[in-house]
Amino acid sequence: MDDPVQWYGNQLADDEQIARAASGGTVIGEPGDWKPAPGGDEWEAYEGDVAEELLIALRPGLPRPPDVMGGMWGSWLSHEPDLSDSEGGSAMPALVHAARHDPARVLREVEANRRRLERHTPQLMVGRDSDENDPATYVLGCPTCQVTVVQEGDFPCEELRDMLVSYADRPGYREEWRP
Repeated sequence: MDDPVQWYGNQLADDEQIARAASGGTVIGEPGDWKPAPGGDEWEAYEGDVAEELLIALRPGLPRPPDVMGGMWGSWLSHEPDLSDSEGGSAMPALVHAARHDPARVLREVEANRRRLERHTPQLMVGRDSDENDPATYVLGCPTCQVTVVQEGDFPCEELRDMLVSYADRPGYREEWRP
């Protein structure tokens, strides 16, 4: 795909779809009338005496059943480390990482990145060799970053290049977009 704006929008849509598919356990409302939280699940890593867990469906301010810290509420992943392994064998770093990148955070990031993308979506602008009276000679430029005369090849702007590079491992990324 040649259009970096469309390609980036597709990556954000994929992230949103995956976050929504991974979400659904977090609830809002009063007990007996709980509904899925529209903002996505919040996850929490927990290290107990026997197991390390990724607790899902925890939400600040919601009443938690007394056994929640034992992983008995919502969906969860559990790992029992091999205590005989002197190297540790702990899953906590991975669980903490997962909790920090929970669906709620991903959905907030997707929305923020869509707003950033909107600010850096190209438009036809007067270029160095453009005739101001002939829009056919205009070149693509970023209305936020490029406030002077635009040259062919100035787009994508540096801000958009920085957004794109976080997805450099995905199919369709083009090396000429790299900052």
